[in-house]
Amino acid sequence: MVAATENALLDPAHLSRIEDFSLLAKVVVDGTLPGIHRSLRQGRGTEFFQYRPYDPGEDLKIIDWKVYAKREELVAKTFQEDTNFNLFLVVDTSASMDYQGVKASCSKLHYASMLAACFAYLAFRQGDRVGLFAYGEEVQQWIRPKSGQAHFGRVVNALAQLKAEGENKHEAMWDQMVGNMPGRSTVVFLSDFLEAEDVLPERLRFALSSRYEALCLQVLDQEEETLPEGDALRFVEMEGNREVSTSPEVIRSEFRNHMADFKETLARNFSSVSAEFESLFTNQDLGHALRKFLGIRARNIG
Repeated sequence: MVAATENALLDPAHLSRIEDFSLLAKVVVDGTLPGIHRSLRQGRGTEFFQYRPYDPGEDLKIIDWKVYAKREELVAKTFQEDTNFNLFLVVDTSASMDYQGVKASCSKLHYASMLAACFAYLAFRQGDRVGLFAYGEEVQQWIRPKSGQAHFGRVVNALAQLKAEGENKHEAMWDQMVGNMPGRSTVVFLSDFLEAEDVLPERLRFALSSRYEALCLQVLDQEEETLPEGDALRFVEMEGNREVSTSPEVIRSEFRNHMADFKETLARNFSSVSAEFESLFTNQDLGHALRKFLGIRARNIG
């Protein structure tokens, strides 16, 4: 029963109906990762950060007994720890990210934005700093990393306003961003990476530095790998004007092989610059990507 509830809370078909990204992130993180406070290093500083519910079995020293005396509620005190941890979210907003297959519950951009909101909330909950850089043909959002609840609200509001439009200008945008990258950062890049298997790894060479880690999450619609069913298909270039009509059965096998080669090339090229790579579909629950992120963060502050 618990597993079924968790799967429902992580299901993009359910989550895509929640318009408030702040609420969505809280539902996912608080509802499916209840042990997050103990799974990552707790702040041991002297500056009070926030209250949270006390989990049975934790050290009794962290309970605020004054609050208990007033409200008969067990709450734990958390303190700000200067981990010097920056999370930098990079979201591709080019036109191809607007694709939504017939059976999909959301577009690639919406899926990427939901994940980014969850990452931002995880960072906020741990007192980390989080920033956002979203671009397609030009910069849509550029928010420098900060911590705190008000800043978290600013980031998720910006994510909710993103629109998929124009061509991707990966080279120009990354050249602009990398020069302003804060020190000791984890960069989470969400994109379909279409036609970028050679360009982007070069721009991620900063990941070779011990000061940075990069997690590249490819977001695809299932139809982009298998092709939709039907007697005839018309393909329209989303970031251009070319069109072609064909039978899916004629090209299905060749198309699948091409996509497999494309993903293998991406993984190999990102690995060559020490960037981690995962490919996700928009009908896939958010759990795998969240746990991948938690592992990277734990490694960074461990």
